[in-house]
Amino acid sequence: MNRTLAGVCTAVIMSAAVLGAQAQSSESAGKTSDDGKGGTAASTSTVTFTGCVAPRGTGDSFYLTSARQKGVKGAPTTVKLLPATKKVDLEAFVAHEVEVTGTLDQAGTSAAPAAGSTAAPTLTVTKAKSRDEGC
Repeated sequence: MNRTLAGVCTAVIMSAAVLGAQAQSSESAGKTSDDGKGGTAASTSTVTFTGCVAPRGTGDSFYLTSARQKGVKGAPTTVKLLPATKKVDLEAFVAHEVEVTGTLDQAGTSAAPAAGSTAAPTLTVTKAKSRDEGC
């Protein structure tokens, strides 16, 4: 009788462990699933760059020159800046060293454009702050 009871208890505990592991696997898979915009949840992460704001052409076109991504080692590059809202006034930061935060487009998954390419990755800026008045 004791052996039967011990066997049943062991079976119940093992079943619970297997079900728990399956539930955790499903939850972690849901975190990286498609967000309905063609990317994964990880593709919309916020990044921060530092560099100098320079106007390009006409209109509200700005670039971050000598840009370095926070937490990523590598050579400085150029990043095209797009304000996320009208409240983000990039013109006020022209010729200033700034720290900008936003989302990087997936066409430019690395901060550096491909060799021989003139296209710069685009950062949709949600926050900008001045670090120094000159570049």
